[in-house]
Amino acid sequence: MRIVIVSNRLPVSITKDKKNNNKFQKSAGGLVTSIGAYTEKMTELSYAWVGWPGINTTTKSEQEEITSSLETIHCYPVFLTEKEMDKFYLGFCNRTIWPLFHYFPTIASFEKEHYDIYKSVNLKFAKALNNIIDPKEDIVWVHDYHLMLLPDLIRQNFSDVPIGFFLHIPFPAYEVFQLLPSKWRIEILEGLLGADLIGFHTHEYTDNFLRATLRFLGLENHFGVINNKGRLTKVGTHPISIDYLKFNKTANSISVALKAGEIKNQFNNKKILFSVDRLDYTKGIINRLLGFEYFLDQYPDWRERITLIIVVVPSRTGVYHYQQMKKQIDETIGRINGKLSTVEWNPIVYKFGSLDFEDLAAFYSASDIMLVTPLRDGMNLVAKEYVASRVNKDGMLILSEMAGSAKELLEALIINPNSIEEIGEAIKTALDMPKDKEAQIIESMQNRISNHNVFRWVSDYLNELNKITLSQKQLESQFINQTIENQIVLEYQKAKKRLIMLDYDGTLIEFVDSPQEATPTKELIHLIYLLTQRNNTIVLVSGRDKNTLEYWFENLNISLVAEHGAFYKHFNTNWKLYQNNIDTGWKSAIINILKLYSDRLPGSFIEEKTFSIVFHYRNTDPQTQTTFIPELNGHLQNFLVNTNLKVYKGNKILEIKPANIGKHCVAEIFNLKNYDFLLAIGDDYTDEDMFKALPEEAITIKVGEISTLAKYNIKNPQQVRKLLEKLTNAT
Repeated sequence: MRIVIVSNRLPVSITKDKKNNNKFQKSAGGLVTSIGAYTEKMTELSYAWVGWPGINTTTKSEQEEITSSLETIHCYPVFLTEKEMDKFYLGFCNRTIWPLFHYFPTIASFEKEHYDIYKSVNLKFAKALNNIIDPKEDIVWVHDYHLMLLPDLIRQNFSDVPIGFFLHIPFPAYEVFQLLPSKWRIEILEGLLGADLIGFHTHEYTDNFLRATLRFLGLENHFGVINNKGRLTKVGTHPISIDYLKFNKTANSISVALKAGEIKNQFNNKKILFSVDRLDYTKGIINRLLGFEYFLDQYPDWRERITLIIVVVPSRTGVYHYQQMKKQIDETIGRINGKLSTVEWNPIVYKFGSLDFEDLAAFYSASDIMLVTPLRDGMNLVAKEYVASRVNKDGMLILSEMAGSAKELLEALIINPNSIEEIGEAIKTALDMPKDKEAQIIESMQNRISNHNVFRWVSDYLNELNKITLSQKQLESQFINQTIENQIVLEYQKAKKRLIMLDYDGTLIEFVDSPQEATPTKELIHLIYLLTQRNNTIVLVSGRDKNTLEYWFENLNISLVAEHGAFYKHFNTNWKLYQNNIDTGWKSAIINILKLYSDRLPGSFIEEKTFSIVFHYRNTDPQTQTTFIPELNGHLQNFLVNTNLKVYKGNKILEIKPANIGKHCVAEIFNLKNYDFLLAIGDDYTDEDMFKALPEEAITIKVGEISTLAKYNIKNPQQVRKLLEKLTNAT
């Protein structure tokens, strides 16, 4: 087995040195840190990593040279032009998705050209993977918001390869996601659903995604599993973590201990607050500075006794909003230091640049309080790194409730990052915290992080991916394949007298918005006509009313069963009741109940048949359905206790009818012993009655992926029609 990791950037980036030679260096970012730690430690792991190499090159010879060099470290580059990086990465990714998914919609842009380039780059990745993926051996794991269209693009070329997707940033509430143009959001959701497993950091993000798929695609889920046209996708919460031992052991090393001591001495053993972030408006850096200023204003006795060391790592400096952010940070720090500094003390020490690993570990070790206050963050691994580095089990973590890590590090001082006062008061609380309480808090968080480290994160994710792919294979094993189809055709050819029972809506023809629009096509009428020419008895067994069925099929030599078995007729005969004296006095009371809900559920309507009533809600808001339909179903179930009536839940309908009316009547209307070939196909709950009533030797087929009493499943009406066409051609 090999894992093919796909991300926007490779774990190594290529730059040019002074002599214009290629220079390789490790890429920055939480993804590379986490996945890279796993690939480095799991030496027996077979993997390939696909992504952009960090350099724009147009010459074929240079691309071949870079490709050859990278292959030695299991990396496969996808080369992008400067225009693509501008419109794709700086454009759609960081001017649309990043602000929108982090709840900054006012600074999000929605430029069609950016989205078009985003699509083309995802397609370029898909084409590159065509030459890399081995469908028999590989597992593909796609990462982050840059490649949300990619899972489905891969699926189009590799139907059976296991595909995982992990989103490292928040997935927003559907009201925010809805701000994307409708075509974009639908394509993004469909792109993600090409994966077998979609992972998020928190239950909130998972729930937001499930609500979006329900709202915009009409797809429901069962315990996080979405069935999309016979393809299963599991949506789950898998919070990312860190290499705990790496940080803990590094912090405990002599070299880091010496550096941490130097930092403390540099600040004369003052209390040290530490903050490190990439330059980004989502990180709440300004509020953090203002919170520290508030603390010093409210508690002036702490002046000259505490210092905030803030490190801001350069990022996306070519984007206007980031340039403005940098300017605002500089000005705020300058103002606070100008206001409060003394000859011997600056309240804030500011570094705009990056830290190497040992220096970062030294600052984690030297600081008394860690400030992690993003306005919105997918996870934030800095919080976990700080906790792992506290080898003496001291120190305090002040953590934003808007960070994904707050769902795990519950013992930290959790604050609202929009409240300057809460930040300031949390600093005071942290400084006043008793040492034994500090130790208890740090130890509790360390135990959790060490148990759920990055290696556990990867293994748990891959185990879950394996489970859902096995479920997919089990589901597909029930579907008619070429072998089963050939067997059906062979049995059909051998038979002398055949009975073929067919449902209509959802079986012979696709569902439509309104029942009146489901008129049979000329091609379908001709197909049924051809079936009648082969010494076959064809029975259309439908929930439709008898007048509609007769109008549509009056010229065909077939039998009709209407209203799920209430009426039946043979060709050129009159309609007959399956049972006499069926009570209909209950209908007015049920209609009154349904009208109450129809008024509350725009787009729904009531269809009254002779012996049943149907409540249609296909055209209603999917989100509202989840509230009102269970409520209506429960209301009806309670109302119908101790009656002969039942509520049946079908495909976006609720039907109320007498329990003794059903499609099982087919077995009694026709003498089944007269036939040596029995075929029944249906998609609905009512067809289960027909399947149950037929003998063991009958070929029963359920349309769709729903569990059934039928022997086989078939994916959709189009495949049903193809199967019937093969029967008409069989001699």
